[in-house]
Amino acid sequence: MPLTLNRRSITAERVRAAMILRKKIDELERRFAKTVATLPKYILARNAYGLNAREMRKIAQNLHAKAKEEIRSGRGSEFRGSIEEAL
Repeated sequence: MPLTLNRRSITAERVRAAMILRKKIDELERRFAKTVATLPKYILARNAYGLNAREMRKIAQNLHAKAKEEIRSGRGSEFRGSIEEAL
């Protein structure tokens, strides 16, 4: 008797396994999003740029002062400077 494969069962099993894996990935993404959402935003920025709280506060003050000056001079419709340069 020749060997035959039942393609339907193989395909169905692979699809089922893929769906289960996708559900697990989605659940992990939701849990990660919840965890990140509870973190203060300054911690995320500090981790991205390697800055401490004092440096972040100083940068924020400088950006605020620059924005106030732009508003005073009538050019404050949008910030066109580079935050990277401000760092």
